[in-house]
Amino acid sequence: MSNVLICLLSSLLWRVRGGLKIKGHKIPLNKIWFALFYAGAFCYLTSFSLNVWAVVSIATLVAYQEYGWGEYVGCLLCGSKPSERSDCDLVDDIVDSIKVTINSRDIKIWKWTIHIPKIEWKLTDFPVLFGWLGLSLRGGIMSFTIGLAMQNIPYMFTGLAMGTVYWLGGLVCKYIIDDGKCGWRWAEWLYGLYMGIVLCVIF
Repeated sequence: MSNVLICLLSSLLWRVRGGLKIKGHKIPLNKIWFALFYAGAFCYLTSFSLNVWAVVSIATLVAYQEYGWGEYVGCLLCGSKPSERSDCDLVDDIVDSIKVTINSRDIKIWKWTIHIPKIEWKLTDFPVLFGWLGLSLRGGIMSFTIGLAMQNIPYMFTGLAMGTVYWLGGLVCKYIIDDGKCGWRWAEWLYGLYMGIVLCVIF
């Protein structure tokens, strides 16, 4: 029963972190509550220590506040083309540089010559794929930071599912209930739930 409660609160507080409004107003200090809760849940599942709670709280807060990911979510869920941005330099350097280039050439087959034109494929030309990869890498940075504080290697890689989970939020919006933001709100509910499940399964 406690695991179910952890997962539900994790979902709610991740949505609060994302800007859940009650009667038109955001909950005060909305960015901090998830970190405090998540560290508390970790201590509950392992063993309580004030020092561990403080370190994991700070690590969790820093992990999701140190870099943004809005551009990646916008591309993934809305299909918007990537713009000039600085969400996360570490990820931008990777996703912006991915491209495939095939130079033009002529291929002779018996009496015929087939001309193959130059082909240049860039990841930025495919917004959904760009957003999915960027968000997955950003989630990986987040979980790696939290996992360091938890001293748990498997946890460090759980954030790589962020792109997939947010994409599922888009499917909920498209096929079940429209949230008015291309599935962004649904994605936050789902990713918070996912983080709670991961915590309960690993610890």
